[in-house]
Amino acid sequence: MSSGGSRANSTFTGYAIVLGVIVLIVGAMAFVVNGRSVEHIPSIDYTADALTLAEVAPYRTYAPRDLPDGWVPTSSRLETGGALPGEDPKEPVSWSLGFATPRDRHAAFSISDADPATFIAETSRGGTPDGESTVNGEEWERYYSKSEGERAIVRRAEGATRVVSGSSQYDELEVLAQSLAAQQKPE
Repeated sequence: MSSGGSRANSTFTGYAIVLGVIVLIVGAMAFVVNGRSVEHIPSIDYTADALTLAEVAPYRTYAPRDLPDGWVPTSSRLETGGALPGEDPKEPVSWSLGFATPRDRHAAFSISDADPATFIAETSRGGTPDGESTVNGEEWERYYSKSEGERAIVRRAEGATRVVSGSSQYDELEVLAQSLAAQQKPE
């Protein structure tokens, strides 16, 4: 009888070892997958575009300053209207700067001296008027695009149209708008 018990113990030990190895493999896989699930959003430096805009644009320019933690700049597109620094642009000068927001949404700041109606329609994704926001004591028009699920706040002044738009709620768009500071033209 002792050989039967020894055999059962030997079989159980074998199963326990195999089960332990499987648990270790599954644990290692879970660790690797969990480590990769953390989203790393690539950040860009938009300083060069902001400086070039200030130098080329025929209007007062703005750029975000001192945004709260969690705002990650992800894209920057500058159209200089065919002008190099020191030249007058032949076409509208436009800049669009995209962000990932703290709530994992998208928001963008855009500014241009293009036709305001066309620029607003493009940046608000065909949005329709949706009230007003007050940002830093200034009235901004709200636009909502139901088909795109996007919102925008718009301010027309000083020869240009500023638009803050995206999939964010108005309060988050207002945070980006509050951060906009006038830039000095380089001399």
